[in-house]
Amino acid sequence: MVKTYISAVSLQGKNDLLKVIYNPVGFELLNNRKTSFPIIPVIADSYSKGDDVKVIVVRTDNQDTPDNYEILVQELENLGVNKKDIKELIIESSQSKSIGINLLMNLLDEIPDDSLVYADITFGTKPMSAMLLYAMNFIEKIKDSEVEGVYYGEIPRVNGKPIYEEAKIYDLTEFKNLSDLIDVLKGLDVSDIRKSINELFNI
Repeated sequence: MVKTYISAVSLQGKNDLLKVIYNPVGFELLNNRKTSFPIIPVIADSYSKGDDVKVIVVRTDNQDTPDNYEILVQELENLGVNKKDIKELIIESSQSKSIGINLLMNLLDEIPDDSLVYADITFGTKPMSAMLLYAMNFIEKIKDSEVEGVYYGEIPRVNGKPIYEEAKIYDLTEFKNLSDLIDVLKGLDVSDIRKSINELFNI
């Protein structure tokens, strides 16, 4: 079983990419720590030296902050992840439909079968974040792998000023699981899916 982690590279300037503690909302990170990338404490919680691991780092071809990639690589190496297990996936910045679908398929191709997959959708362009989220919905349908976690890190702003001490990380996996559940209910020809969800989740 391979533990596969996915993160985009931040588009922030190097001097703006500060290390903060992302406080988990509604879940625990037992090995939380200051980081520039929310995927790092997720890896620290689930990865042990000796595990089979692959880290997919996504960035656009026109990204002008290559130092940020090296910052992420350094943080990964500090966790014991070998540089040979890090795959940089450079995607075209063009957002046409055919290119977008091809990029998504390329990402899925990089995910090994028999993987436990964890993805951070914080950084990159909005289309890139959406692509990563959609990829998480497709993994279990076309790969022999499981999605263990989907995360988003946020640094709140007040009047445009970042409030670093209030940084948060959200676990969005439940929304992916809800999508899977709706697919199942649809396949069972449930007449009122919304009512069924209300009853299942007591809402």
